[in-house]
Amino acid sequence: MYDLHIHSKYSDGSTDIESILKKAKERNLKVIAIADHSVEHRFGLTESKAKKRQEEIERYSSKYDVEVLSAVECGILHDGEIVLPDFTFDLVLASIHTQLPAEEYYDRILKCINRYEIDVLAHLHSQLFGSVNELPERDMEIIDVLIENDVALEINSTHDAPPDDFLILCRRKKLRYSIGSDSHVLNGVGNVERAVRKAKMYLSSGKFLLDGK
Repeated sequence: MYDLHIHSKYSDGSTDIESILKKAKERNLKVIAIADHSVEHRFGLTESKAKKRQEEIERYSSKYDVEVLSAVECGILHDGEIVLPDFTFDLVLASIHTQLPAEEYYDRILKCINRYEIDVLAHLHSQLFGSVNELPERDMEIIDVLIENDVALEINSTHDAPPDDFLILCRRKKLRYSIGSDSHVLNGVGNVERAVRKAKMYLSSGKFLLDGK
């Protein structure tokens, strides 16, 4: 089992690194990614915070025998921009964190994927951070651009995103995907059953993010 989207106290999560690792071990997770918000977030990772977090990851991952990926979640800003601290991450997630008109929502995402080297598009069409209207023809653009750039689509349990009508469009597509709880609290770590179920239902033709890496 995997959970590739967990927030810690290094951004807006409520839990320290060791407690996350301990909970991951209890829930028999093989690999997790601690993906705190990037510098555009008021509580996000700076370079110094990223380095300190990495020290803790290395200290506790061997203790609990869980592989931990050092990740970051970047907000997709105006014109598709993302901002990263000066640090080398194992995974870079990107996502919308503001309500936008539909066309701007799609434009930001497409520009981001085409311009930046990201690994995962997170919580697409979340009810909390969604576009005003879903446009099927633009959704197909996103799917095509994800495939062209080898970027994974996240199936997010907490946000129940993307919605089923988007995932239906992904059937029979050779699309990479990721699984994440987007947990900000300890009890949420590893709560990915819904995401796993939807991946099996809709993305059987796709490939899990970590397969072959």
